[in-house]
Amino acid sequence: MSDPHIFDVQGRCEAASGAVPASGPATGTPLVPGALTVLLVEDDALIRMDASDMLQELGYEVLEAEYGPDALALLRERPIDVLVTDIGLPGMSGAELAERARQLQPDIALVFATGDTELESREGRPRAAVLCKPYDGASLGESVRRALAGP
Repeated sequence: MSDPHIFDVQGRCEAASGAVPASGPATGTPLVPGALTVLLVEDDALIRMDASDMLQELGYEVLEAEYGPDALALLRERPIDVLVTDIGLPGMSGAELAERARQLQPDIALVFATGDTELESREGRPRAAVLCKPYDGASLGESVRRALAGP
């Protein structure tokens, strides 16, 4: 069962097609350029490819996984700064993956990508953000920065 507090989001999906708005000119700059590793977990190959390209353009090192077990193997092998995961992964949900990721790497920042407009904010988990699908590079970058800068 997933931790009921896994979503400590600093925003929520307001509309099915709405993206998280970018904030200011620093949108394209990682907090520590070239020094942060993002693990992107997405079962849709086209979305994964596009999101990986966006993250690389923002200056992040990107590792990719299609499913939760593949992501866990990478989390066991090396430190990851940010986990960007689809919520609706087959077999192991993104929330369950995040819970396991936090067991392996307690300080990992979390970004949950979802098209669920009813996902409610919950308190209790620091360093997490929700990214509304569909999204662009600016909203993806902003969500990563919010998760990294979280309380």
